Amino acid sequence: MGRIYTVGFSGTVTAAGGDTDLCEILPAAQKPIKLRGFIVGQTSEVGDAQEEGVRISIVRLPATVTSGNGTGTTPQPMDSADTAAGATCETNGTTVATTSSTAVNLYEYGWNIRGAPLEVWYPDAAYCPKAKNAEGLVVRMQTTLADDATFAFTAVIEEE
Repeated sequence: MGRIYTVGFSGTVTAAGGDTDLCEILPAAQKPIKLRGFIVGQTSEVGDAQEEGVRISIVRLPATVTSGNGTGTTPQPMDSADTAAGATCETNGTTVATTSSTAVNLYEYGWNIRGAPLEVWYPDAAYCPKAKNAEGLVVRMQTTLADDATFAFTAVIEEE
């Protein structure tokens, strides 16, 4: 098993229109990554009567990747003795990452933002979404919110 890191943010996800990359992960050379799980919840819509169902996808970008406009986020090691991660990560990007090839949807999830947080884990490495150098992996919200919401998001990645 490789080293485990978390990548997260807490902030406003806008209703500006279009998709949002909750997390973009670009592996370093010779350091492939696996998405071991993620948790997303919202903290701002508790009293709102509106139910919002959103589609969240795990997408692999299989060739040359053009990064989106998210906030650069440093992966945090779960073990303080581990070295810094090689992967480059961004969170909460309203301009999504693109690829020179055809993006591949690996998993699809539906989530009602007023419900409990969406918590997804891949305990068996064979089922983990994976990416290697020159590829990218994103957790993408493919639904435009009716109004802005504050999300709390954490991805857990394994780097070899």
